[in-house]
Amino acid sequence: MGTTAIVSLTLTSLLGAMSSSVAFSPAAHSVVASAPDIEEHISDRALQRDIFETVSAPLLLDAQGDDANENEASPADAEADVHAALAAVFPREEILEIGTGDTLAGVLQNVGITGADAYKAVKAMSKYYDPRMVKPGQVLSVGLDTDETGMMLTSLAMKIDPIKELMISRDDSDRFSAEMLEKDVILQSKAAQTSIKTSLYGSAASVGIPASIVAEIIRIYSYEVDFQRDIRSGDKVEVFYETYETADGDFARYGNILYANLNVGGRDISVYRYDNDGVADYYREDGRSLKRTLMQTPIDGARISSGFGMRHHPVLGYNKMHKGVDFAASRGTPIYAAGDGVIKKAERLGGYGNYVRIKHNNGLETAYAHMKKYASGIKAGVRVKQGQVIGYVGTTGRSTGPHLHFEVLKDGKQVNPKSIKSSTGAKLAGNTLKKFKGQISSVKQQYASASNGEKLAMNNRSE
Repeated sequence: MGTTAIVSLTLTSLLGAMSSSVAFSPAAHSVVASAPDIEEHISDRALQRDIFETVSAPLLLDAQGDDANENEASPADAEADVHAALAAVFPREEILEIGTGDTLAGVLQNVGITGADAYKAVKAMSKYYDPRMVKPGQVLSVGLDTDETGMMLTSLAMKIDPIKELMISRDDSDRFSAEMLEKDVILQSKAAQTSIKTSLYGSAASVGIPASIVAEIIRIYSYEVDFQRDIRSGDKVEVFYETYETADGDFARYGNILYANLNVGGRDISVYRYDNDGVADYYREDGRSLKRTLMQTPIDGARISSGFGMRHHPVLGYNKMHKGVDFAASRGTPIYAAGDGVIKKAERLGGYGNYVRIKHNNGLETAYAHMKKYASGIKAGVRVKQGQVIGYVGTTGRSTGPHLHFEVLKDGKQVNPKSIKSSTGAKLAGNTLKKFKGQISSVKQQYASASNGEKLAMNNRSE
């Protein structure tokens, strides 16, 4: 048998041996190797070396018997040919993809990396990223090389998102270390406008306005507009917002809304973002803040399923005064505090289920019922800010489906939320108003340019 056969059989044996290693559980998507398992299999490299010697030795002897007379090839020469063949294909890079039911360590072992190396690489990764969070479709770039003991992992790269990439490298002492690399991002701006047909979300999506920006529009205007009752087909929306992109054009995330205009029933409601001494808010062109004492809609993307007044109760089966407004929404949708205040109650309360009541100024209180759960830190006595998440939509208590039951109380008595005339927000004045007016002029010019298809870099800022 010649040197070629020795090379072929040795490579096959090495790869076969290297596929057996420490056990990992695909079902749990996490490393489950116990300490005894690691100790038992930490000798994988010794096993590879033994196989290399066991397989190569008889082949080398056979090569001497058959070919020594003609080629006078020594075992050392043949073994050198084996290592030369390995050197021809190593070092190399492999692109791997996580499949359904795979674990990170298991995928690494499938290409011949030892269980010990896979374990150490996964352990190094856990400093920055939980390996159990790796999902099917995730792509890895692994560096492979060989030494006298067989194949070894030299590096691993995994893109976490458009900005972050996790890098794992091996040093000369066979230790693995990890670092998280982050790309610089460039702040851009985009403009969009649409006429509302069936829904704000659907119409916005048709022109590329992302759902997160629509949700922010609703939050900004929730003091002024009742999105369930005021919005009609034919109303219009304009928006000018920030996006962050990497230098190679990959989308990273959305930024702030700089300008928006809602045309509701023929009435324009324009707002501009302005940072006043470190506090950002949205103001009308005259410098008046859009904020009011209470938000009319303390939840995003919901529809009013039942208004204030007499109704046929869906659970009790008879007519009963409905002393609040119901907003139908998906289970887990965030619920916001309608105004600044102090939490008076955060407890299970009969048919209300999980319930929160907030005390505001001027004898006003708001109540929120049927929550799935409370937000972290929400309990009686805690002070909350307007727009702060206080809980999540559920169907606890006397409820037929996930929704928020929202009440406004005046001097302890439930009243129609529409009847409350909330005080208007602060108004800019003096030099601050002058600066705001100057910013409005700049934003209008930028919006006009972006509306004409120009891609704007916002002062080339990056983060």
